[in-house]
Amino acid sequence: MKATRLLACVDGSAEALQAARLAFALAAEWGATVRAISVVDDADLALLEPVTAQRATLQERLRQAGQATLAHVEEMGRAAGVVTQPVLAVGNPFEKILDEARHWQPDFIFMGRTGRRGPGRVLVGSETERVLEFTSWPVVVVPRETPTTRPV
Repeated sequence: MKATRLLACVDGSAEALQAARLAFALAAEWGATVRAISVVDDADLALLEPVTAQRATLQERLRQAGQATLAHVEEMGRAAGVVTQPVLAVGNPFEKILDEARHWQPDFIFMGRTGRRGPGRVLVGSETERVLEFTSWPVVVVPRETPTTRPV
């Protein structure tokens, strides 16, 4: 089987960007398309629900950060010679990732081992863990590149 659709989940973390790099390297080799999804977590916004002016400002900042991450990932794709389709979603990250997978039907989902929220879980971040638990698609979980894990 030759993969033609790869879903890269990006949040700006080093681990997510490493997962995107791997997705682009494989996409270039296979002639695949990468769809990159970044999710604005609306749980962050719920904390400011009573303060609507602050909530709107925070929501715009989070959207801008997501757009900046997607622009960076699109540039990575261009450099690799890979067609990249950016998707910015708002909601619960793992639910939006699963929704996108159901909609787009990727051959593989690429995720960083941990994300922006830090190493809360030593081996797998909470969003990655939830996607692994509830998806029927193969998920490639990529750790942050370190000097000892860099490919030769």
